[in-house]
Amino acid sequence: MQKKSSNKNLNRVSRLKVEEADELLNFLLKNIKDKTRNKVKGMLARKQFMVNDKIIRQFDHALKVGDTVKVSWDKPFRELSYQGVKVVFEDDDIIVVDKKSGLLSISSGNTKMQTVYKTISHHVQLDDPTAKLFVVHRLDKDASGLMVFAKNKNSQVSLQKDWDRTIANRKYLAVTQGTMENDEGKIVNYLKENKALMMYVVASKSDEAKLAVTHYQVIKKNEFYTLLEAHQETERKNQLRVHMKSLGHPIIGDKKYEATENPIGRLALHLKQLAFIHPTTKKEVIFETKVPDDYLKIFRSRFYQ
Repeated sequence: MQKKSSNKNLNRVSRLKVEEADELLNFLLKNIKDKTRNKVKGMLARKQFMVNDKIIRQFDHALKVGDTVKVSWDKPFRELSYQGVKVVFEDDDIIVVDKKSGLLSISSGNTKMQTVYKTISHHVQLDDPTAKLFVVHRLDKDASGLMVFAKNKNSQVSLQKDWDRTIANRKYLAVTQGTMENDEGKIVNYLKENKALMMYVVASKSDEAKLAVTHYQVIKKNEFYTLLEAHQETERKNQLRVHMKSLGHPIIGDKKYEATENPIGRLALHLKQLAFIHPTTKKEVIFETKVPDDYLKIFRSRFYQ
């Protein structure tokens, strides 16, 4: 069923769900009864169709079951590009983004500072100025990688209710100083925050000291650095950063936790994979990014070999 906005100040946009595999043009002709084949082709050429929030102009683009086709009835979709943030996926309930290092997730009190939340709020309000965005989780300012926001309160509550499960289904990439002795391992200890807001390892659990569990596996290493993948059973502030420091291999660029080297000019911590239960479909969805190019340059460069 087509859902068109009735607000004359908005660009009318419909969302069509794909229920069986098809080519885009065939699908459109079946679902848009008041347009001729030539008119639909013209709309394709004018960038008036999106598949899973990506503008598509190819008439023979292959559609899969579960895809969402968006139709802009009045004007072309804009090819949006935001500084430091890339939209990975969007539907009526959630929006998943890939953020660059150096960008705050949400405001820390400075209302003039650009944040991921501000950028994506602007994005969702392009179609509907009354649209709201709801925070589900945060990512350190100096880290990069995937974040998910909810587009309505019910989705936010559902995602946060299931967040303990989600923690165990996300993977980080990090580059550490030095060569890791073991190619895989499990770190179990307790973390506490001091008055300077630094996290540190303590011997036993207390009201302030919380259990922290991290698993890691080495992907690449050389004489100087190690690229590893990690997932956490728990979510504590700066957990992976503190755990790598505790092994004597701080993450490069992490001056806060005693790193002395920074060959890529930023903290080498990236949330690579995020898996969670979709708040509406109740099915698991998985989003993944590639290894950042500057991580790999460390292992390709002759300077470091």
